Amino acid sequence: MFTKLINQATTLDKAIALSLAAMLSFNVLVLANQVDRSTSFAQTQGAAAQQA
Repeated sequence: MFTKLINQATTLDKAIALSLAAMLSFNVLVLANQVDRSTSFAQTQGAAAQQA
């Protein structure tokens, strides 16, 4: 099913698909870093609040 679609795709189509895949994976990386950063930020703020 997909092999027929891939064989019919031009070089530009393949480049566009690769670009979209790279953009999506970069967005996932950025979101994962933001989630990680927010949890560490919450932990440091919680520790500072406990000391006060």
